[in-house]
Amino acid sequence: MLLDIGSYVIHWLMALFFFLLIPFPFFIKGMDGENLAFIKKLYRPILILAHIGLIGSAVTGAVLITDWQNWWTAAVLIVWIGIGAFLGLTAKNLRLSMEGKPETSLLPFSSLLTISILIMFLLKFSNWF
Repeated sequence: MLLDIGSYVIHWLMALFFFLLIPFPFFIKGMDGENLAFIKKLYRPILILAHIGLIGSAVTGAVLITDWQNWWTAAVLIVWIGIGAFLGLTAKNLRLSMEGKPETSLLPFSSLLTISILIMFLLKFSNWF
């Protein structure tokens, strides 16, 4: 019982790291110059924390799952893999854009990451209804 409660609390705290990533593509699209450079520097550690949160949410989610053979669990696993892929591609393109590479795909990958995170939040709450 205590393991379940602790896993639940940690799982929701890890979700906060992903919640912070939702406005990132809007900041990238709407800012330029020094403001954009500041946002990129600000979001670099947030992306690192989100990588930690990805692993932590997988571990705590595995503890919390009671039924492995339903559509909801399969959908969450598929979206989780998508979030992991887009998180890695966003972090890589952020690093490349901060190094001065002219052609990076930061906006498309961060947009797909935001969409994946929103889908995951919808899936989390769809299980309650």
